[in-house]
Amino acid sequence: MKNPNQELYQTAATVFEEVGFLFIATEPENGKAGHFEAAISVGFSGAAEGRLVLAAYGSILASLSANMLGEDDPPSPKQQEDALGEVTNIICGNVLPKIFNKNDTFRLCAPQTIPSDEFSTCFSKDCLAKAEVPLEEGVVRLALLAESKR
Repeated sequence: MKNPNQELYQTAATVFEEVGFLFIATEPENGKAGHFEAAISVGFSGAAEGRLVLAAYGSILASLSANMLGEDDPPSPKQQEDALGEVTNIICGNVLPKIFNKNDTFRLCAPQTIPSDEFSTCFSKDCLAKAEVPLEEGVVRLALLAESKR
């Protein structure tokens, strides 16, 4: 049986490295996530229904968006939020076939910004998977809330 938490962690770490050029912290500082930046939710349906919620803490947004757009200066706040939404979408699209069945089809919704208190509520619920990815720029916390239709 696959470990959903490990699949979510590994998928998120890979996407942040390959898409955002943000790397895993070699010495994560437990409990020092930094300030809350943003939280994004991507809903999905298909073989399972639910959503992936991602929250960024520290100084991830400016680096992520500048790296994705190939810019030296931090992009606008809207572009920073869009970059985080795109990364959340990519993580969601890649982790679902790993946790469920690689042949299942899923339909993803557009990423939505959510308030920090909603993310906190999501993370405290009974999730299918949770992960915390320590990056050099901060920490990303993820919660996968899903119910299989089988």
